[in-house]
Amino acid sequence: MTDPKQIPHLIKLLDDESSDIREAVAKKLEAFGPTLKEELKKLTLSLNPTQEEYINEILREHKRVWLKHIWPNWLSLIDEREDLLENYKKMESALAFFSKFLNESDSDLQLKNLLDELACAYKEKFKNSDPVRLAKFLFKEKKLCGDEEDYYNPQNSNLVYVITKKKGIPISLCAVYMLVGLRLGIRIEGCHFPGHFLARIDLDGRKVFVDCFSGGQIVDQKDLLNMRGDVFEGMENVLNEIADARTIVRRFLANLIRSYQAQTDKDNSELMIKLFRDMDAHISDSEILNLTPEDIIDYGKSNFESGQCVNHVRYGYRGIIVEVDRECEATDDWYYGNQTQPNCHQPWYHVLVHGSDQVTYVAESNLVKDSSKEKMTHSLLSYFFTKDKKGDYIRNDNPWPETDF
Repeated sequence: MTDPKQIPHLIKLLDDESSDIREAVAKKLEAFGPTLKEELKKLTLSLNPTQEEYINEILREHKRVWLKHIWPNWLSLIDEREDLLENYKKMESALAFFSKFLNESDSDLQLKNLLDELACAYKEKFKNSDPVRLAKFLFKEKKLCGDEEDYYNPQNSNLVYVITKKKGIPISLCAVYMLVGLRLGIRIEGCHFPGHFLARIDLDGRKVFVDCFSGGQIVDQKDLLNMRGDVFEGMENVLNEIADARTIVRRFLANLIRSYQAQTDKDNSELMIKLFRDMDAHISDSEILNLTPEDIIDYGKSNFESGQCVNHVRYGYRGIIVEVDRECEATDDWYYGNQTQPNCHQPWYHVLVHGSDQVTYVAESNLVKDSSKEKMTHSLLSYFFTKDKKGDYIRNDNPWPETDF
């Protein structure tokens, strides 16, 4: 068993001239596991930059191991049949794991305690639990705001950092709003708005939206539709969807992946990709358990084929399928850089978008059959298709180019 008394001697060897010795010493220090951090606190050592970097990387690896170990336990807790507020309570535990992983200091601040303190501070000042008042309290009085200067900092997905530093990204600020509201008995829902997560509340019997990144601004649905309707015809469907815990946690993971990729932090980006994929695999396994034998036979088969006209269920555009992949063939950079991350393990389609020169890559879950009889137009239509006597589009032999995602 590793003797803690060896730690000072081992640390001195971390800047040895021999790389073999340094690596061997680092492995011995890694063997202390999570106890290394506690043992280091007992020592009064002055580390030089080389020693400090080695120690910090060892501690970061311990955190990665811990998060990989705890993640399956959290996945087993999620039950899509439960009440939404119970669902959000379990979401909080995942976000607390992220905060513990992301915390860079030795601070013992706990997410639960910080959220409790905000809820208590609100109750001391106001008698009634009101979502609009809570938004003003958090984003005006407590001055939580959007981090426009360092938007892709991974710490913006750490709710402890967001609360203490008073800045974050749309989804992390919304999460604070939702979880404080949960403690006050206020139902605040998440809205998976493309590129800019929103909160949704009930105001005098009508649904309105709170833009937590913009100071808790209250926005009507019609105003959002006017702003984005020219881009996404199906935006009303998006605004009416409720983002459950799994949707929100997946989006946190996607944000962390993009942040770590931007920092060229391979170890952490690969860890977050693993957690994301484990989550999707868990969801897929749960779905398979409920399949009938007939469903299993059909599982993985594509519901559409080349030449079929379709509609995007979220964004409303029409298009024609030109090529089919059995599952997502895009690179990680493309997939996690997308506004949403539909399950990879389903058919994906290359679609020529009607009335444009645009080609999109779309998951089957986002498509429905287009019942419109309107003529389809696209600059590449005649290159890939001919029409039969019935007016159906017939795919020709021109090959689909290898896509550089």
